[in-house]
Amino acid sequence: MKLRLEYFAAPVFLLSLAYCSWGWGGASLVKDIGPTISAAAQREAPIVAAYIWVGARSIRLLGSEGSATALAEERFGPARERLLSEPLLAMDNMFSEEFSSGLSWLVRAHWIAPISLLVFLIALWRRPQQVKTIRRANGR
Repeated sequence: MKLRLEYFAAPVFLLSLAYCSWGWGGASLVKDIGPTISAAAQREAPIVAAYIWVGARSIRLLGSEGSATALAEERFGPARERLLSEPLLAMDNMFSEEFSSGLSWLVRAHWIAPISLLVFLIALWRRPQQVKTIRRANGR
């Protein structure tokens, strides 16, 4: 069996989408900084806004608001003062400074899902097709 790129790109896309959606969706559920992060994402970061939309709905569907909020508190807690004092610079602050290692990894993983989706779609489009021969009805 040949190694095919779409077999690797699809799980990378799904895992990175789940990771980023869980992180950003959990951050949007935090009582004090959640609205600030959501508003900043709507203004400045459409990919983060998409992660928040998917993540918040997935977290509510799974009924795990408590664990997602606790993880978001751990990641975004050190940035709380800066987020609340400068809400218009929230995305800039999160993407330019390192507040916690969890937030740093979440920011670094930001582009993995869109890039791996693009790689998957290109690899799927360019995959080798099966060659079919033309047969005549009379067997010749």
